[in-house]
Amino acid sequence: MKLVESEAADLPVLAPALTIINQLESEGIIEKPTIGGSIAVMYYATPMLTDDLDVFCYLPGQNFIVGVAPVLDRLRELSYETTTLGARIEGIEVQFLRPGSGVVTEALEHAASTIIEGVPFHVFEYEYALAVKADAGRSKDWLHISVALEATEPDKEKLYAILSKYDLLVKWKRKLEDE
Repeated sequence: MKLVESEAADLPVLAPALTIINQLESEGIIEKPTIGGSIAVMYYATPMLTDDLDVFCYLPGQNFIVGVAPVLDRLRELSYETTTLGARIEGIEVQFLRPGSGVVTEALEHAASTIIEGVPFHVFEYEYALAVKADAGRSKDWLHISVALEATEPDKEKLYAILSKYDLLVKWKRKLEDE
């Protein structure tokens, strides 16, 4: 599967930011940066409104309390503006998120390697992207899920296995399939 084509597909939108994020990985600041959130869903399904690029990653040698401060410090050194969400990199608002446990960690471990606008990167597999949104459970997440499902059918067996493992299947069916 690939990023849904748009009329402006020949214009790099994410590539400049992804290149800088890959630089952070090559410098050892982060490990396995992976697109999650709405952009991950859009990779497989249909464009939707989102405010930022969610990048899930590991921070080598850092405990959870430190958070993403080392990432933001390095981006400031590279002259990028930090924001309340994360940083503005080449015009894209990027939020760096560390996986805690559960479905997000598993989604990161199973991320697909791909090429986005000519830049190698990782993205959550579609079923994991949907499950992570279901786990977050905000109204906008359920709206994004509904729109995505109208455009692209997931592997239901795989999706249901993930949802069941993280006690999300009943919630999923109540929100989406019993309407």
